[in-house]
Amino acid sequence: MELGREYSVQNLTKTQTAMLEDLRDYGLIWQRKQTSRRFSPTRLSTTLTSSSPSLPTTIGASSGPQEGFIILETNYRVYAYTDNPLQTAVLDLFTSLKYRFPNLVVGSITRESVKKALLNGISADQIISYLITHAHPNMRKNQLAGTGYLYTAFASQADYELVLNYAKELDVVLWENAAKRCFFGSLEGHGNIKGFIERRTMGER
Repeated sequence: MELGREYSVQNLTKTQTAMLEDLRDYGLIWQRKQTSRRFSPTRLSTTLTSSSPSLPTTIGASSGPQEGFIILETNYRVYAYTDNPLQTAVLDLFTSLKYRFPNLVVGSITRESVKKALLNGISADQIISYLITHAHPNMRKNQLAGTGYLYTAFASQADYELVLNYAKELDVVLWENAAKRCFFGSLEGHGNIKGFIERRTMGER
């Protein structure tokens, strides 16, 4: 496909037409509106499908340092900028792969995909280590390093907010996810948070 050129959806199969919405969400195509009968490829899609990729993607020996190729979002969606069969096969061991394009593989890390990996003898530490080792440079820039504890499995939203607010007062919250009712606290604050939770539990008995 050519950048700036419009294409008609009438020439697409039913499967390709169904994928248009996802491609639009990924920024790979552009449509004037959702019901438009024509679409255009974006610069991102023409770059990814080019025969001269802008990102190094091979695992083997190279003349320079190997850059990472994996981007993992907070919703567990995985983007791997690679056309290397070995890299794709490794990702398939613990990722539910959805789409494969030239130079790009898209998938998600799900409960089922991780369970499959564990049953095949792959540990959680190995998965995390692989993702960190092969993280894309842009992802490394946004990476926070720290030692601490993940607080999850709260009985209610009220309990989650109560403990989270207490941890924020102590200034020990490193990361939080309100949708999943969990947060990550620093190692230094664990004693106080643990004591707070225990006092709350004892008081409710």
